[in-house]
Amino acid sequence: MAGLPSHFAQMIGLIRAEDLAEEWGYAGANSAFRNFCAKLGLRHVPGRPGWFDPKHVRQRLDAAQGMEILTPSLSSDGAASLVAQRRARNASI
Repeated sequence: MAGLPSHFAQMIGLIRAEDLAEEWGYAGANSAFRNFCAKLGLRHVPGRPGWFDPKHVRQRLDAAQGMEILTPSLSSDGAASLVAQRRARNASI
């Protein structure tokens, strides 16, 4: 049962803080990484310290860089398509 939380997190696509810190060039999930996350307004998944939702991470990074999606094309369920989100990000670069 010890592997269940990690397996479940991988199944739904959560990112470990250590992995995110490494991807962003930090030595680990240290105080500098936590300060950066706090500055961005990036919060871990409620009840799961050390795990982040990739959609929330992308939204906070977009907002920090001024890449808010103004009027994306919506799919049938009302959500912006991934292509529309990518085009909006690339258009502001």
